[in-house]
Amino acid sequence: MSEDAHHSNDEVSPTRYFSRRKIITGFALAGTAAGAALYAGRDSAGELIAKARITGDRLYDQIKGDWNDRSLTKRNVLKDESEYRVFLDEIALRYVTSDDVIRPHRNVRGGVANNLPPRHMWPRLVPTLKIADEIRHRLGTPLNLISSAYRSPEYNLACSGAKHSYHMQNRALDLSFTGGSDAAATVAKELQKEGFFKGGIGVYPTFIHVDTRGFTASWSVGA
Repeated sequence: MSEDAHHSNDEVSPTRYFSRRKIITGFALAGTAAGAALYAGRDSAGELIAKARITGDRLYDQIKGDWNDRSLTKRNVLKDESEYRVFLDEIALRYVTSDDVIRPHRNVRGGVANNLPPRHMWPRLVPTLKIADEIRHRLGTPLNLISSAYRSPEYNLACSGAKHSYHMQNRALDLSFTGGSDAAATVAKELQKEGFFKGGIGVYPTFIHVDTRGFTASWSVGA
């Protein structure tokens, strides 16, 4: 499954810091909505206040996410990160960036931090990156996120990943594209049929898994 970033106990939590801000923001937006309702005479004040509260909740969640991303970036400078970035940049992909690839290696799951792959595994990801780049090219829609790339054995275990996951071999990527996983999977299967790669394609509700295991495999999870 996809591994979104989870935070260990020693990370700074923004929840307490922003809880008061959330209340203030909610009241401010609610007051603005009430005034707008009285002035415009369209939606009722109650309807606009409800909408404002939803907007406030979304803004609060976005602020928390941005805070957590910064906390992870500052806390977890990965070993060999600059060298790995140079390696990735030299592949000269059209769309996938080194930042896209490196980001999931900062993830923490169940208190277990992931890390970059060992150096001897770096070249293994190149064919899979080219698949991701070609899917992005043919779809014509953005790659929103690489949620999982290499996983250390300890991190993979914390994720309840497959015992012999190709993520641990640095041959797999979990990819989220604008337009949904079905459209991305359709393109991936076309590439597979064309002989662009031999590997696995897993379709999940919000992302697809692709790998270069050397033989064809496919599966679907969820609706």
